[in-house]
Amino acid sequence: MKRVAAADLGIDAVQAQRTILLPDIDWVEIPGGDFVFQEGERRSLPTFYMARYPVTNAQYRTFIDAGGYGDERWWRDLVRPEPEESRFPQANRPRTNVDWYEAVAFSRWLSEQLGYEVRLPTEEEWERAARGQDGREYPWGARYQTGYANIDKKGTKAGEWYLGQTTAVGVYGHASSAEGVLDLSGNVWEWCLNKYDRPDELAADTSGDWRVLRGGSWLNPPSYARGSQRFTFAPSDRYFDYGFRLVSSVPVA
Repeated sequence: MKRVAAADLGIDAVQAQRTILLPDIDWVEIPGGDFVFQEGERRSLPTFYMARYPVTNAQYRTFIDAGGYGDERWWRDLVRPEPEESRFPQANRPRTNVDWYEAVAFSRWLSEQLGYEVRLPTEEEWERAARGQDGREYPWGARYQTGYANIDKKGTKAGEWYLGQTTAVGVYGHASSAEGVLDLSGNVWEWCLNKYDRPDELAADTSGDWRVLRGGSWLNPPSYARGSQRFTFAPSDRYFDYGFRLVSSVPVA
Protein backbone atom coordinates (compact mmCIF):
# COMPACT_ATOMS: atom_id res chain seq x y z
CA MET A 1 0.00 0.00 0.00
CA LYS A 2 1.06 3.59 -0.70
CA ARG A 3 1.70 5.78 2.34
CA VAL A 4 0.33 9.32 2.48
CA ALA A 5 0.46 11.86 5.29
CA ALA A 6 -2.88 12.23 7.02
CA ALA A 7 -2.49 16.01 6.94
CA ASP A 8 -2.46 15.86 3.14
CA LEU A 9 -5.96 14.40 3.27
CA GLY A 10 -7.31 17.30 5.31
CA ILE A 11 -7.96 15.31 8.48
CA ASP A 12 -7.89 16.81 11.97
CA ALA A 13 -4.68 17.23 13.99
CA VAL A 14 -5.15 14.11 16.10
CA GLN A 15 -5.49 11.86 13.08
CA ALA A 16 -2.67 13.71 11.34
CA GLN A 17 -0.23 12.24 13.85
CA ARG A 18 -0.37 8.93 12.07
CA THR A 19 0.01 7.76 8.50
CA ILE A 20 -2.82 6.62 6.25
CA LEU A 21 -2.18 3.73 3.88
CA LEU A 22 -3.70 4.04 0.43
CA PRO A 23 -4.68 0.82 -1.33
CA ASP A 24 -2.56 -0.37 -4.22
CA ILE A 25 -4.92 -1.81 -6.80
CA ASP A 26 -3.64 -4.73 -8.89
CA TRP A 27 -5.07 -3.72 -12.28
CA VAL A 28 -5.72 -6.19 -15.07
CA GLU A 29 -6.11 -4.96 -18.63
CA ILE A 30 -9.32 -6.08 -20.32
CA PRO A 31 -8.77 -5.59 -24.08
CA GLY A 32 -11.47 -3.78 -26.01
CA GLY A 33 -13.55 -5.24 -28.81
CA ASP A 34 -16.65 -7.34 -29.37
CA PHE A 35 -17.86 -9.82 -26.79
CA VAL A 36 -20.87 -12.03 -26.08
CA PHE A 37 -23.31 -10.40 -23.66
CA GLN A 38 -26.24 -12.15 -21.96
CA GLU A 39 -28.03 -14.56 -24.29
CA GLY A 40 -25.81 -14.39 -27.35
CA GLU A 41 -26.07 -10.65 -27.95
CA ARG A 42 -22.83 -9.14 -29.21
CA ARG A 43 -21.61 -5.84 -27.83
CA SER A 44 -18.39 -3.85 -27.92
CA LEU A 45 -16.40 -2.04 -25.23
CA PRO A 46 -13.16 -0.06 -25.28
CA THR A 47 -10.18 -1.31 -23.31
CA PHE A 48 -10.55 -0.89 -19.56
CA TYR A 49 -8.79 -2.04 -16.40
CA MET A 50 -10.37 -4.13 -13.68
CA ALA A 51 -9.07 -4.83 -10.18
CA ARG A 52 -7.83 -8.39 -9.92
CA TYR A 53 -9.58 -8.79 -6.56
CA PRO A 54 -12.61 -7.39 -4.74
CA VAL A 55 -11.90 -4.51 -2.35
CA THR A 56 -10.64 -5.97 0.92
CA ASN A 57 -11.29 -5.03 4.53
CA ALA A 58 -7.80 -3.53 4.80
CA GLN A 59 -8.31 -1.42 1.68
CA TYR A 60 -11.72 -0.15 2.74
CA ARG A 61 -10.39 0.68 6.20
CA THR A 62 -8.19 3.35 4.63
CA PHE A 63 -11.33 5.26 3.60
CA ILE A 64 -12.73 5.09 7.12
CA ASP A 65 -9.40 6.09 8.70
CA ALA A 66 -9.11 9.06 6.34
CA GLY A 67 -12.42 10.44 7.60
CA GLY A 68 -14.29 9.42 4.47
CA TYR A 69 -17.67 9.19 6.16
CA GLY A 70 -17.39 12.76 7.38
CA ASP A 71 -16.40 14.44 4.10
CA GLU A 72 -19.31 15.79 2.07
CA ARG A 73 -17.32 15.64 -1.17
CA TRP A 74 -17.64 11.88 -1.45
CA TRP A 75 -21.37 11.73 -0.69
CA ARG A 76 -22.88 14.09 -3.24
CA ASP A 77 -26.23 12.67 -4.43
CA LEU A 78 -25.73 9.66 -2.17
CA VAL A 79 -27.37 8.40 1.01
CA ARG A 80 -24.73 8.32 3.76
CA PRO A 81 -25.10 5.65 6.44
CA GLU A 82 -22.99 5.05 9.51
CA PRO A 83 -20.23 2.51 8.76
CA GLU A 84 -21.02 -1.07 9.67
CA GLU A 85 -18.44 -3.69 10.58
CA SER A 86 -17.65 -6.37 8.03
CA ARG A 87 -19.07 -9.74 9.06
CA PHE A 88 -15.73 -11.39 8.30
CA PRO A 89 -13.18 -8.75 9.34
CA GLN A 90 -9.86 -10.40 8.44
CA ALA A 91 -7.70 -7.92 6.51
CA ASN A 92 -7.44 -9.82 3.21
CA ARG A 93 -11.06 -10.94 2.96
CA PRO A 94 -13.53 -9.01 0.79
CA ARG A 95 -15.12 -6.01 2.46
CA THR A 96 -18.75 -6.93 3.09
CA ASN A 97 -21.68 -5.09 4.71
CA VAL A 98 -21.31 -2.11 2.39
CA ASP A 99 -24.14 -0.74 0.31
CA TRP A 100 -24.00 0.73 -3.19
CA TYR A 101 -23.71 4.28 -1.89
CA GLU A 102 -20.68 3.41 0.24
CA ALA A 103 -18.98 1.67 -2.67
CA VAL A 104 -19.45 4.78 -4.85
CA ALA A 105 -18.21 7.09 -2.09
CA PHE A 106 -15.10 4.94 -1.63
CA SER A 107 -14.38 5.04 -5.36
CA ARG A 108 -14.71 8.84 -5.42
CA TRP A 109 -12.34 9.21 -2.49
CA LEU A 110 -9.79 6.82 -3.96
CA SER A 111 -9.94 8.56 -7.35
CA GLU A 112 -8.94 11.80 -5.65
CA GLN A 113 -6.04 10.17 -3.83
CA LEU A 114 -4.69 8.26 -6.84
CA GLY A 115 -5.07 11.11 -9.33
CA TYR A 116 -7.14 9.15 -11.86
CA GLU A 117 -10.73 7.93 -11.96
CA VAL A 118 -11.73 4.63 -10.45
CA ARG A 119 -15.35 3.52 -10.14
CA LEU A 120 -17.70 0.59 -9.95
CA PRO A 121 -17.93 -1.45 -13.16
CA THR A 122 -20.98 -1.35 -15.37
CA GLU A 123 -22.54 -4.78 -15.66
CA GLU A 124 -21.35 -4.90 -19.28
CA GLU A 125 -17.76 -4.42 -18.09
CA TRP A 126 -18.22 -6.90 -15.28
CA GLU A 127 -19.65 -9.54 -17.63
CA ARG A 128 -16.93 -8.97 -20.23
CA ALA A 129 -14.28 -9.57 -17.59
CA ALA A 130 -16.04 -12.66 -16.22
CA ARG A 131 -17.01 -14.33 -19.51
CA GLY A 132 -14.18 -13.30 -21.81
CA GLN A 133 -14.89 -12.44 -25.41
CA ASP A 134 -16.40 -15.84 -26.16
CA GLY A 135 -19.22 -15.74 -23.61
CA ARG A 136 -18.13 -18.64 -21.39
CA GLU A 137 -20.54 -19.64 -18.65
CA TYR A 138 -18.00 -19.32 -15.83
CA PRO A 139 -14.70 -17.40 -15.78
CA TRP A 140 -12.73 -20.62 -16.29
CA GLY A 141 -14.97 -22.31 -18.89
CA ALA A 142 -18.31 -23.75 -19.88
CA ARG A 143 -19.23 -25.73 -16.74
CA TYR A 144 -19.00 -25.34 -13.01
CA GLN A 145 -16.07 -27.25 -11.53
CA THR A 146 -16.01 -28.33 -7.91
CA GLY A 147 -13.38 -26.45 -5.92
CA TYR A 148 -13.22 -23.54 -8.37
CA ALA A 149 -15.25 -21.01 -6.37
CA ASN A 150 -16.42 -20.26 -2.84
CA ILE A 151 -20.10 -21.08 -3.20
CA ASP A 152 -22.79 -23.09 -1.39
CA LYS A 153 -22.95 -26.70 -2.55
CA LYS A 154 -24.67 -28.15 0.51
CA GLY A 155 -26.76 -31.20 -0.23
CA THR A 156 -24.70 -32.22 -3.25
CA LYS A 157 -21.97 -34.79 -3.63
CA ALA A 158 -19.54 -31.86 -3.53
CA GLY A 159 -21.02 -30.49 -0.31
CA GLU A 160 -17.79 -30.96 1.60
CA TRP A 161 -16.46 -27.92 -0.25
CA TYR A 162 -18.99 -25.59 1.38
CA LEU A 163 -17.18 -23.18 3.73
CA GLY A 164 -20.06 -21.10 5.09
CA GLN A 165 -18.10 -17.83 4.98
CA THR A 166 -15.91 -15.66 2.76
CA THR A 167 -12.32 -16.57 1.96
CA ALA A 168 -9.29 -14.33 1.49
CA VAL A 169 -9.26 -12.86 -2.00
CA GLY A 170 -7.29 -14.80 -4.60
CA VAL A 171 -7.52 -18.21 -2.93
CA TYR A 172 -8.96 -19.76 -6.09
CA GLY A 173 -6.06 -18.77 -8.29
CA HIS A 174 -6.67 -21.72 -10.61
CA ALA A 175 -10.13 -20.33 -11.47
CA SER A 176 -9.18 -17.04 -13.07
CA SER A 177 -10.87 -15.36 -16.00
CA ALA A 178 -9.29 -15.28 -19.46
CA GLU A 179 -7.29 -12.18 -18.51
CA GLY A 180 -6.45 -13.29 -14.96
CA VAL A 181 -9.14 -11.61 -12.84
CA LEU A 182 -10.02 -13.63 -9.72
CA ASP A 183 -13.08 -14.18 -7.51
CA LEU A 184 -15.58 -13.29 -10.22
CA SER A 185 -17.61 -16.35 -9.25
CA GLY A 186 -18.64 -16.78 -5.63
CA ASN A 187 -17.14 -15.32 -2.46
CA VAL A 188 -19.20 -12.06 -2.54
CA TRP A 189 -21.81 -10.49 -4.78
CA GLU A 190 -20.32 -7.39 -6.41
CA TRP A 191 -22.12 -4.08 -6.85
CA CYS A 192 -22.23 -2.67 -10.39
CA LEU A 193 -22.76 0.95 -11.34
CA ASN A 194 -26.01 0.74 -13.28
CA LYS A 195 -29.66 0.41 -12.36
CA TYR A 196 -31.30 -2.97 -12.80
CA ASP A 197 -34.44 -1.90 -14.68
CA ARG A 198 -32.72 0.90 -16.62
CA PRO A 199 -29.16 -0.30 -17.31
CA ASP A 200 -28.24 2.85 -19.21
CA GLU A 201 -28.68 4.94 -16.05
CA LEU A 202 -25.32 5.08 -14.25
CA ALA A 203 -25.40 8.31 -12.30
CA ALA A 204 -25.71 8.45 -8.53
CA ASP A 205 -29.03 9.61 -7.10
CA THR A 206 -31.17 9.14 -4.01
CA SER A 207 -34.16 7.65 -5.85
CA GLY A 208 -33.61 4.25 -4.23
CA ASP A 209 -33.87 2.54 -7.64
CA TRP A 210 -32.39 -0.93 -7.36
CA ARG A 211 -28.84 -1.50 -8.62
CA VAL A 212 -27.19 -4.54 -10.14
CA LEU A 213 -25.08 -7.15 -8.35
CA ARG A 214 -23.07 -9.84 -10.13
CA GLY A 215 -21.11 -13.00 -9.39
CA GLY A 216 -22.91 -14.93 -6.66
CA SER A 217 -21.49 -15.52 -3.20
CA TRP A 218 -20.48 -18.10 -0.62
CA LEU A 219 -24.16 -18.30 0.30
CA ASN A 220 -25.45 -19.22 -3.18
CA PRO A 221 -25.48 -22.29 -5.47
CA PRO A 222 -23.43 -22.56 -8.70
CA SER A 223 -26.23 -21.22 -10.91
CA TYR A 224 -25.96 -17.82 -9.19
CA ALA A 225 -22.23 -17.70 -9.87
CA ARG A 226 -22.61 -17.82 -13.66
CA GLY A 227 -21.13 -14.91 -15.54
CA SER A 228 -24.47 -13.94 -17.10
CA GLN A 229 -26.56 -14.08 -13.90
CA ARG A 230 -28.15 -10.74 -12.96
CA PHE A 231 -29.16 -9.96 -9.39
CA THR A 232 -30.51 -6.80 -7.79
CA PHE A 233 -31.19 -5.15 -4.47
CA ALA A 234 -31.87 -1.67 -3.14
CA PRO A 235 -28.74 0.52 -3.08
CA SER A 236 -29.07 0.95 0.69
CA ASP A 237 -29.00 -2.78 1.43
CA ARG A 238 -25.97 -4.17 3.28
CA TYR A 239 -25.40 -7.89 3.73
CA PHE A 240 -22.59 -10.18 4.76
CA ASP A 241 -22.21 -11.50 1.22
CA TYR A 242 -22.21 -8.15 -0.66
CA GLY A 243 -18.93 -6.51 -1.72
CA PHE A 244 -17.49 -4.69 -4.72
CA ARG A 245 -14.46 -4.21 -6.96
CA LEU A 246 -13.20 -1.32 -9.08
CA VAL A 247 -12.49 -0.51 -12.70
CA SER A 248 -10.64 2.31 -14.45
CA SER A 249 -10.50 3.46 -18.07
CA VAL A 250 -7.17 5.21 -17.52
CA PRO A 251 -3.99 3.36 -18.57
CA VAL A 252 -2.24 2.39 -15.36
CA ALA A 253 1.53 1.99 -15.10
